[in-house]
Amino acid sequence: MIVAGIFILAITWSVIVLMSRSGKVGLYISTVPNNANVMIGDAKYGRGTQWLTPGTYQVNISKDGFEATKRTVIVSSEKEQNVLAVSLLPKSTEAKEWAKKHEADYKKNEQYGSIEASQNGKYFTKNNPITMKLPFKDPYFTIGYTVDEKQSITITIKTPSPRYRFYAIEKIREFGYDPTDFRIMFSDFKNPLEQTNE
Repeated sequence: MIVAGIFILAITWSVIVLMSRSGKVGLYISTVPNNANVMIGDAKYGRGTQWLTPGTYQVNISKDGFEATKRTVIVSSEKEQNVLAVSLLPKSTEAKEWAKKHEADYKKNEQYGSIEASQNGKYFTKNNPITMKLPFKDPYFTIGYTVDEKQSITITIKTPSPRYRFYAIEKIREFGYDPTDFRIMFSDFKNPLEQTNE
């Protein structure tokens, strides 16, 4: 009877856990100090794997005596691993002494930071493959890009000439992309219809 009861409890617990994680993705959180406060929205989280609905989150990490920091995290099932690695910098004398004694913790957290950077890089490139061709420099124009917090890009074209603005757009087509699929920002462009006071 006891074995059957334990078995039923284990099955029930497994079902509850699976249901609570349905539609969610694991985010592994690693902080130094390990008891830093991690706030995602209004909810407090700890170290280890936390289950979140895919999306973009603003994360605040703090600890008394250390410099607080804010991070933007994209949680996605398209990543092999979702990792948030944060090492807080000591501010107070006591925190600096603690940091000296825990240098190994900082070094270990660098490994998680490497995983985070690698996964974020792969995710970014997969969703923005044109960035593999950029920046592109021609004697008459430059094509680059900027990135916002949600990892969306804006193509930047720098040229003073309307003629070479056209060639820059054509170069994007040569890369195999439709320019209308992107936000494009022109800099150094001079409107030929504007009169100058010279």
